[in-house]
Amino acid sequence: MTRPNPLLQPFDLFPYASVQVEDLLPAIEKIVEENRNALALIIERQADTPSWSGLVLAVEALDKRLEDTFYPLVPLAFTSDEWGSAVSECDAERRAYRAEKHQNQELFSAYQRLDPAELSDEQVLVLKRILRDFRLEGANISLSDQQQFASQEAAIVGLEGEFQEKLRAATDHLSKHITDVEVLAGVPAADLADMQHKAQARGLSGWLLTLDEPVCKTVLQYADSRDLRKELYLAYVTRASDQATGQSQHDNGPVLQALLRLRHEKARLLGFVDFAELSLQTKAAQSTAEVETFLSTLIARERPRLEREADQLRSFARQQGCDDLQPWDYEFYAQKLRQHEGRDPDQVLREYYSFETALSGLIGLVEQLYGISIEKVEADVWDTEVQVLQVVEAGDVLGHIYLDAFIRPGKPAWPWSLAMRNRHVDADGRVSLPIATLFGYYEPRGMQLEHKDLCKLFHEFHHCLHQVLMTNSNRRLNSIHELGHDLSEFAGKLLEQWCWSAQSLQSVSTHRTSGERASLAQVQCWLEARTTQRGLEKADDLKKALLDFELHRGYRNHRGIEQVVADVYARTQVLPLVSNDRFANGFDYMVTGYEAGFYCYLWAEEHATDVFARFKDQGIFDSRLGQAMRDELLAPGASRSMSASIQAFLDRAQSIVSAD
Repeated sequence: MTRPNPLLQPFDLFPYASVQVEDLLPAIEKIVEENRNALALIIERQADTPSWSGLVLAVEALDKRLEDTFYPLVPLAFTSDEWGSAVSECDAERRAYRAEKHQNQELFSAYQRLDPAELSDEQVLVLKRILRDFRLEGANISLSDQQQFASQEAAIVGLEGEFQEKLRAATDHLSKHITDVEVLAGVPAADLADMQHKAQARGLSGWLLTLDEPVCKTVLQYADSRDLRKELYLAYVTRASDQATGQSQHDNGPVLQALLRLRHEKARLLGFVDFAELSLQTKAAQSTAEVETFLSTLIARERPRLEREADQLRSFARQQGCDDLQPWDYEFYAQKLRQHEGRDPDQVLREYYSFETALSGLIGLVEQLYGISIEKVEADVWDTEVQVLQVVEAGDVLGHIYLDAFIRPGKPAWPWSLAMRNRHVDADGRVSLPIATLFGYYEPRGMQLEHKDLCKLFHEFHHCLHQVLMTNSNRRLNSIHELGHDLSEFAGKLLEQWCWSAQSLQSVSTHRTSGERASLAQVQCWLEARTTQRGLEKADDLKKALLDFELHRGYRNHRGIEQVVADVYARTQVLPLVSNDRFANGFDYMVTGYEAGFYCYLWAEEHATDVFARFKDQGIFDSRLGQAMRDELLAPGASRSMSASIQAFLDRAQSIVSAD
């Protein structure tokens, strides 16, 4: 008897234990085929006199079935190459169906016949988003242009994959194996242990340095060997470029050039001035001029501090015997400046924050703020280390969060979150509960966290909680994917603010051996040290944001990549960088959905700082204020604008990029 495909059977939480790799593509192909047939019937019946339930909710049910089956497959892609290939094939099927649907003129016309005057406010918002998606995928252009659009889209997806593959290959190619620990003098013991485990994972003795950003950051901050810092720095800023020795086959320069050209042509085909303008159709900013003004104002505000800190760093380096300060020295001497009484506060306080205690404290914080409870439940998972958390309020389950916290071979080595299912109420009133996943990069050995690790944990957990706490009826308004990067990242940046509160950090501290809590004075000292020379980090973020945005406007102004880079560096960097810097070639945000949108992190941080000021005034653990934050900033999801939600919470106009 043929085994039934578990993906084609009804399920609530995904049946990972019973799914086999050969189930994936047949299930997605079957769902797509059934969707096509059902969609044809919907169009036939709804073309002339469409209704909300007969058209919108009926099509939403088709989309929901496909997406609710596909997105839980994503974690499986990191378990083996075989699973990864199967998930990629499923994604290609999903993308093809989505593109086909959005270029269906009969369906587009049916949506346009719906009368907004007969719809509720929420329904009007959903309809606007549906029509927007149709237009952004070429429904408004001629048939011949649609063919060109489809060809461009396929080429763009291919180039994005090529960019990532070349970057991965370049990063792997330039790893450095070290057998003499003296070469790594100055590197903290915990980081040495991580490097040793990386070597062991490849069957090597000693220590392995990769070009992953956390490893490079650690070496640049702590390694006493200037030669090692220089070697790793130059390898990092020239990776995937023609400036990297023996890597011509991994050069992303031509790929990036072609990608920017195709994105520009796509934007022009859809009627936009450039790709930057196209990208704003899903963001809070109303124009490229508004983004330009925001970034220019931020640069002008930060410039005096950057120059002041640069002078301080040069002076300190000279006192330490370094008269020719170079880019590979900046982080090293900045870290020494942060030391207090001969000790590094970052390493001292690291002893107080294990992953387990930080997670427990984080959960306690959001439970107090939002009046919810979060408990671990048993469910099928894709790896034995994955936990499933259930979010409950007054006995009612609100949704689930999968916590895939620990790094393992094949899994991306950075933190991120995924919306796997959105809250939705169907035509019969049945409610689908939301599901999100947090992917961490922590070592499964009682890892002790630095401040940046705490910030990332709080950030990504709030993304997941945001997914669960949105309360609209329609799934389109209840997804972190639908929020736009600015509103989505605002939620992440908002909970990060508690990581900059000494009172908050003290509350989640537990020494790894004594079990004692850190003193408030210790935490305050540590946070003060963290703000010392923070301009280096801010200058880097400004560089990334402006470079990303300007590269996607470069074709409008007929500027080449190198000219854009030179202009951006002149505006954002007060400490010189090396002449052969090719950072753009390895800037993965250019191909991971954030293109022309990295500025959203800065935009979100400015708004989050403004909002958190109210907590600093009224109490960072104030549950009434937390409930207001939940009601006004999280629950509305995509049902209203970011500015409207923030203004409702603050009861005043926003105040961003103000003077320090």
